[in-house]
Amino acid sequence: MATSYSVKQPYLRNHKTHDFQKSLEFEKNIIQRGDHLPVIHALNSTLEEKWGLSIDYDSFEDNYGNDSTSQFKNRAGVDASFDLVDVSTRKVKQKGFTIDYKFRNPEENWNDFLAEIVSQDFGEYSNRMPVPGWAICKHKINDAILYILPYHKKAALIMRSELKDGFYKGRFRTTNSAGKDLRTFAKNKGWTTISLPIDWKRLTKVCPTTMIFKYE
Repeated sequence: MATSYSVKQPYLRNHKTHDFQKSLEFEKNIIQRGDHLPVIHALNSTLEEKWGLSIDYDSFEDNYGNDSTSQFKNRAGVDASFDLVDVSTRKVKQKGFTIDYKFRNPEENWNDFLAEIVSQDFGEYSNRMPVPGWAICKHKINDAILYILPYHKKAALIMRSELKDGFYKGRFRTTNSAGKDLRTFAKNKGWTTISLPIDWKRLTKVCPTTMIFKYE
C-alpha cells in the first residue's frame, strides 16, 4: 500500500512560498535559451557508454509550445521525446523515449535528488484529496526524469517506473532514525507542495539503472 504523504499543518510561517507559474516560466525560458542542450549532449555520451545507444537528434522534440498537444504532453510529464538508436547499426531500439525535465535552482548548491511526492496538499481541514507529486503520480507517462543541477554542472537520468515503484514499496524513508521528518514543504496560495530529498547513494540503490553524469 502506498504511504500517505499528507501534512497536517501546511501553512507554517517558515515555509518558503512556491509559485507554480513562476516555476513553469523558469523552465520554459531555459529551454528557449537552449541552456539544456549541453545536458542533452552529455546524456547522449553517457547513453553510448552505458547502454550502447544514442539519441537520434532528427527525432528530438521539446514539448514547450503553446499548442494543445504540447500542453497535454507537458502535463503528462513529457517535456521532450526522441528515438534511441543502436550506436553501431543506427537501428531504432526504442521509439519515442520520453523525459521529464527537472531543474534545480542554479543559485542553490543542494546536491541531492528532490522528489516531489505531493503536488498539492490542501490541509487537514479540507475535504479535497492531496494531489500526488511527479515522483509517484500514476498519470505521468514519461519513461524517465532528467534531473539537472546547474550549480554543480551535474545531471541524472532516473527511470520513472523504478522511482515510483521505490516509493510505493516504501524504500525511501520520510523520517530519520530519531523520528525527524525529512520532507520539505513549500507553501503556495491554498496548498502545500511536499518533497523528499534523497541522497544519490540511496537513489542508485533503489533505482539501479540511474545514470549520473557531469556536463559542460
